[in-house]
Amino acid sequence: MAGNMNWILGLGALILLGLLFYWLVIITEGVYLGRRVVVWLYDLTAGSYDQIKEFDEEFERSAIVRPLLAALAGQYEPFVLDVATGTGRVPLLLINEADFNGRVVGLDASAKMLAQGLEKIASLPAERKRQINLIRQAAENLPFADNSFDAVTCLEALEFFPSDRVVLKEMVRVLQPGGTLMTTRRQGWESRFYLSRYRSKETLAELLEDVGLNHIEYYPWQVNYDMVRALKSE
Repeated sequence: MAGNMNWILGLGALILLGLLFYWLVIITEGVYLGRRVVVWLYDLTAGSYDQIKEFDEEFERSAIVRPLLAALAGQYEPFVLDVATGTGRVPLLLINEADFNGRVVGLDASAKMLAQGLEKIASLPAERKRQINLIRQAAENLPFADNSFDAVTCLEALEFFPSDRVVLKEMVRVLQPGGTLMTTRRQGWESRFYLSRYRSKETLAELLEDVGLNHIEYYPWQVNYDMVRALKSE
């Protein structure tokens, strides 16, 4: 009897450990294990990241690029920053648009994700290569002067930073007054597993206002994300 009880307790412990691992590593992608683990996981999956995400280029152009170009209309050679750029998704989408004549900086903490982006950039025409720059840097301390960019984007990433407030303040700092911030809000059933990192529409709007943004708008985008656009106060 005691042996059976020990076996049941051991099995229960293994199940709980498995569930804990699934929450820590699969659902929340290492966020509660620290920045190094998050970066390591992205380094680990960098080679297959684009295939895993299965990006639909036309959908991405419609949901990301066209609204961004509309926000930049009238800007001469606009300067755009993409925080947590990964494999260069947003920069590459932008510079492949004939109507975009500006420059884009993609910033990420994962060296291997950036390496994938650099491979894609290598195949671009020389004039397009000059429009894009990928750098490795943590988002909490952006290496740019105040009011440097006409637009800043940060997609599918806010919940993975140690502090979304700190990163948002940095992004607003380097954004021109009146400039556009495009970001995302985690939603869906998995979002509640992020616990304190989960933001409702109301609490995210309050945070965005606190860091100096206004005209906050939400748009449906993916099953797990809303698109959020806001302007820096002038």
